[in-house]
Amino acid sequence: MCNFLLPNVCTLCREYLGGDQHSICSECTAELPWLINQCHYCAMPLVDNMICPECQQRPPIFRRCVAPLQYQQPINQLIKPIKTDINAPEFIQLSRYLANAVNDAYKPNNTPSVLIPMPLHWRTRARRGYNQSYIIARQLCTMLGNCSVASNILYRHRYTKPQHLQAKQERLRSMVNAFKIKHRHAVRGLKLAMVDDVVTTGATARSAAACLLRAGAQSVDIWCIARTGWHNDAA
Repeated sequence: MCNFLLPNVCTLCREYLGGDQHSICSECTAELPWLINQCHYCAMPLVDNMICPECQQRPPIFRRCVAPLQYQQPINQLIKPIKTDINAPEFIQLSRYLANAVNDAYKPNNTPSVLIPMPLHWRTRARRGYNQSYIIARQLCTMLGNCSVASNILYRHRYTKPQHLQAKQERLRSMVNAFKIKHRHAVRGLKLAMVDDVVTTGATARSAAACLLRAGAQSVDIWCIARTGWHNDAA
């Protein structure tokens, strides 16, 4: 596991941190764009808790998406370090926000117990040196308990250009059959949670979930730190 370097000051306002704060002070935490109202299925930010038009027309193959934050300023400032620095202290606090959202989202004994980090293509992994979703998943296991990380089951066999460089329809096309299963028997009958940092259009989440369900998983949920809205789907 990584040894995170804890800063003395808040990432956002540069004020000194308290003893229980890892990278963001209490004042800045209170001002973050928390995801209050959202689609019951895909967690798209809405004005009310309901079902978004897209999910009304075509419900996602995954069971639900859990996200504590909207992807907008300053969340993009907090997400960027975890994609570039394996020891970024933001990992701990952002994972804590997600763990709290997961605890609030499920009834006792109904939380998925196997977490699958969203895989990177080997070219992306080689360039970055690590998978940030795996580190988030490991943090969640420590914080939630009663769960495990399975990072050797699902892999991404198709390389695509970064999602934020593609239009929505291009993303959907590029994600068709983008994933494969290494061990089909390993997911049969299980309730799984895919872990990612940001969900944009949901194309990646849908493709990964479809692959796991074809392999016999009972259900797949999506857990992410931030969810983009219809006005901002670049991540």
